[in-house]
Amino acid sequence: MKDIRYITGIFLTTILFLNGCVDKFDEEPPFTPIEYGSIVPISQVKDLYREELSKPWYERTPVQITEDWAITGVVIGSDKVNGNLYKEGYLEDASGGILLKFLSTGGFYLGDSVIIHVKDLYLGDYGNFIQLGDVPYTDNSGNYRVSGFNKDRRMVKVSINHSFSPAQVGIQQVKNDQYPGRLVQFHGVQFASYELGKTWADPLADPPAAANRYLEDCDGNQIIVRTSGYASFAGDPLPEGNGSVTGIVTVFNDDYQLIIRDFAEVLLDGERCIQNAQELGTPVETLSEDFESFSDDEDILIDGWQNLMIVGNRLWRNQVYSGNSYAQATGYGSGLEYLEIWLITRPVTISTQKVLTFQSAQAYWEHEPGNHPLEVLVSADYNGTNFYSATWVPLSGTLADSSTPAHAFVSSGNIDLPVAAGQNAVIAFKYTGSATESTSYRLDNVNITTGK
Repeated sequence: MKDIRYITGIFLTTILFLNGCVDKFDEEPPFTPIEYGSIVPISQVKDLYREELSKPWYERTPVQITEDWAITGVVIGSDKVNGNLYKEGYLEDASGGILLKFLSTGGFYLGDSVIIHVKDLYLGDYGNFIQLGDVPYTDNSGNYRVSGFNKDRRMVKVSINHSFSPAQVGIQQVKNDQYPGRLVQFHGVQFASYELGKTWADPLADPPAAANRYLEDCDGNQIIVRTSGYASFAGDPLPEGNGSVTGIVTVFNDDYQLIIRDFAEVLLDGERCIQNAQELGTPVETLSEDFESFSDDEDILIDGWQNLMIVGNRLWRNQVYSGNSYAQATGYGSGLEYLEIWLITRPVTISTQKVLTFQSAQAYWEHEPGNHPLEVLVSADYNGTNFYSATWVPLSGTLADSSTPAHAFVSSGNIDLPVAAGQNAVIAFKYTGSATESTSYRLDNVNITTGK
């Protein structure tokens, strides 16, 4: 019995102790309310720094906010999503957006509606992009920067999960001082062809390195997408399709940039568009092109044909050698890891068997053994816009190669087009190369005639 009473005593003592602890933890912690003055638009706060932006960067100094002001808005950028931001966030109201520098991470989430007391904080800039922070300091280059401020002493959270729709805009539309700091959404965009195969940034560098990648619309307008090497998606390959992208507009000197705030808002899974694709012409029975109507070193633009940059930044161009005009594609001096250019004829009606002939030549051969600069293809379902989904069938013919004397044109011979009667067909001359595989390849006297 003695042992049982002893154990019971210990048990009761423990219960009383725990009850005492619970009572203590139930006490409300001390609360110091955050006081703030007049709420003003974000744009009014940013205007305090406009005069500094008009000065050379080395003459600028941070501006302290002396008015008893506060700003309110919705959190559109948080350092708690995807790791693309660190100790910073973005707030937007009806007048615009602003970058906030924080002392620490946390407590600032997408969709939060907050009020921030800004009296005695400082405005500065980094590469012309206005930032709101605390006491200034000088970096290793001697430039003024604003430090991070304490959110707990400055911010009141009003509500959470507040919806905020991005501005529906075009790339060129955001390139002015009204958009930096704002949430936007682009439609009909894709990463430039020369970016394909790359990752968003370089997380394997030491330390992980940020990177710029170029996003473009179907008219060739571009904006930089800037990604931190610490972002959770930094090592992922860039998506290759066309679609929509949501992000925050920033600026660095004269370069407008887009920051991805949430990887789930990158929706690039549609068919890519071709920049500045010329309209494909109506079908003809036969065609003949000798390129004599073009001046030397002029892009090949033929009514009803298409000259397409698929990867890279070059087109088939007209060249003149020994009095003869011809189309030429080359990777020489391009600086590109890969170059792909297509010259596509206008459609030809296959009312009966049609035959293709052309001449080709090469100069300064630099392609590796087994790699040929030119491929000739035919398509019966290409309509001028469905480049990636169309069916392209290779054609066989005689082509100039590394053994052909430089500048000497050789005939392809008669190439029957394997297209059923009643259909229309286009012929594509596809050049592939690079800065190292840089053979200059030439094309002349393209004819499609009725077979005999």
